Amino acid sequence: MSVRFAPSPTGAFHIGNFRTAWVSSAWAQKLSLPWVVRFENIDQPRNVPGARERQLEEMKQFGWVPDRTLLQSDFHRRHWEVFLRFYEEGLVYPCFCSRKMIREAVDQSASAPHGAIPSYTGRCRELKEPPETDLPTLAWRIRLPDPTGKDDFVVARTGTELDDSGKPDAATFAPAYHWACAIDDYDGDHALLVRAWDLEEAAVQQRFIHSQLARLEGTNKPPPAIFHASLVTSDDGSRLEKRTISMTLPELLRAGETAASLLKKFKKSFTGDWEAFEPSKIFGEGRKRLGLRDFILVPP
Repeated sequence: MSVRFAPSPTGAFHIGNFRTAWVSSAWAQKLSLPWVVRFENIDQPRNVPGARERQLEEMKQFGWVPDRTLLQSDFHRRHWEVFLRFYEEGLVYPCFCSRKMIREAVDQSASAPHGAIPSYTGRCRELKEPPETDLPTLAWRIRLPDPTGKDDFVVARTGTELDDSGKPDAATFAPAYHWACAIDDYDGDHALLVRAWDLEEAAVQQRFIHSQLARLEGTNKPPPAIFHASLVTSDDGSRLEKRTISMTLPELLRAGETAASLLKKFKKSFTGDWEAFEPSKIFGEGRKRLGLRDFILVPP
């Protein structure tokens, strides 16, 4: 068993990334488990050369050294094999809707005076014959229990060419974030996943994939617990990004911070309960968002 932290190598860490890394490594120490860092690098166009090495080196300056590092791209074949199994079981289906079609349909639903706004129309869920399409790629949606399909989310993309049985081409298969993460976390033997509160909704989607995979493989494997760390934001509530000015480690060090002073601020700002861990539990810090004025700009 292990505690998993999963950054993306798309640039330099900002202060929020470092804080989540600290929460994750601290949980590994608390639970006396190995700390696994899995770099989520399957979105190849967004990967920045050298970013993974820089992230590891900067975490090392805080004293955080993973017991094991993984690359999500190394599991591409497993992502495809599980996708094909889901396809054969009728658990995924191709969606021929353009983003514009979905957006317009959802906008119409938003103006209706009833219920929650759907994320999809369900239009392609029961198609008998694939229509002609001029879309550059084809989205594949998972078939959730709700027969309307309103929450069926995209798990992969492929080229638009299908064989006579409607099966997609493995060479063009590109897994979506939720799909790859759910499978990797299922296979990873993790006791706990640590990520920020902005991924709260991902837990429902990924756990559905996990449950169906466990059923198909006959494992009855329970899902790992999930701890959500506070999402560090600008004081106006906007998200920090890897290109956010003055929030990378070199910039913070030039401003007078040290690894030790930042660690003190991480600990002081923590609003979780180190005694609250239970297998498969979803829990997290009491504060879902943490503004810079409440955190990095205050004395240690």
